[in-house]
Amino acid sequence: MYFQQWKDYFTFNQQHFAHINFNEADLFCVLEQQRFAASLQQFQKGEHSEGKHLMYYAKQYGDPYYIDAIKLFIKEEQTHALVLGKFLDKHGIVRIKHHWVDGVFRGLRQLSGIQNTVTILLVAEIISKVYYKALLKSTTSQMLKDICIQILKDEEKHLHFQCTTIRQLQKHSTSVYKFLWQQYLLTILTGTIAVVWMYHNSVLKEGGLSFQLFAEANYAVANELLQMIKGQKEIPSALEPVIQEKLIA
Repeated sequence: MYFQQWKDYFTFNQQHFAHINFNEADLFCVLEQQRFAASLQQFQKGEHSEGKHLMYYAKQYGDPYYIDAIKLFIKEEQTHALVLGKFLDKHGIVRIKHHWVDGVFRGLRQLSGIQNTVTILLVAEIISKVYYKALLKSTTSQMLKDICIQILKDEEKHLHFQCTTIRQLQKHSTSVYKFLWQQYLLTILTGTIAVVWMYHNSVLKEGGLSFQLFAEANYAVANELLQMIKGQKEIPSALEPVIQEKLIA
């Protein structure tokens, strides 16, 4: 029942970028390109994945609705990469093929099992939520703003989807296991915060974030999600609409 709703949501959301016309004129000033290009290149690369290991573990989990939802989730992430790529192409910014941070994340996702893979995805999506909100505030490009808003809506749903998955995976786990898993999540998140700040502080600073504020924003998102996973806070329904004003406030 849980994952059937998520399958329905991802099916419904497949036209999520239809409102963005890449043939329209868009102003992305030279100064912004100089400051943000490397950051955008890295995030565009990070959004793209074939999802082979995730699909492998999803099939091992065995829920047919979850498998279908994961197929659509992977497609949605690939669409983020496609849209960001089109934006880079439009403004003459070369797409990169490799970055070591992306390689590390892919390696961590492949270590073992569905729960580890989803945990690493959860960390990446926590970071993305804070990053795209800062990018939205930083840029004067209306097209990039529109892309950020839609990605933020999608990432909010992705976070709830991963919370649903983790809660289901841990429903028979001991309290000690859950505590250790939480420490693992926070450890990976802490390391990721430091690395992302190192490579993307030009965007984050322009978006009004110091390193401390960036870290605090990520931990705030993580704490809210942990409350959902523990059952202390309700996970919003898959089909419940995302309120844009709350995302970008």
